[in-house]
Amino acid sequence: MTYAEKLKHPKWQKKRLEILNRDKFTCKKCGDTETTLHVHHIEYEKDKDPWEYTNKTLITLCEDCHFTIEKLKKDDDFEENEFNNIKIYKSTGWTNKNIIIFASCDQICSMEIYDKNRDFIIGFNLPEWEIRNIIKILRYSIKNV
Repeated sequence: MTYAEKLKHPKWQKKRLEILNRDKFTCKKCGDTETTLHVHHIEYEKDKDPWEYTNKTLITLCEDCHFTIEKLKKDDDFEENEFNNIKIYKSTGWTNKNIIIFASCDQICSMEIYDKNRDFIIGFNLPEWEIRNIIKILRYSIKNV
């Protein structure tokens, strides 16, 4: 059975619903409740089926955060035990419906902009202190719109 087939298996669907309920159908990284939600395996073990993991190794993520985390994991400097250090801030309140995602994990920091169809527009890496300043400015701007 392929991994894609395993994700359609009733045992995974039951486990997935259990995790979504536990997390109140909310992304645990950015707090999104509107975007499609995924259940993410924080760690993988060889030869284990998706539903065989303990609940503490599973977490609800929106598709944006899931995609961002999977991209971070491809970085040469990323280590599996760094998952809890990943911080994501997603800004979706733009009149043109663009999505801006800031992600940081220790030395890995990025800012990416997607259009309303979630197609990539532009992205770049920044020092973490610069991302924190941008987030403060965005939060202030959104509050005062």
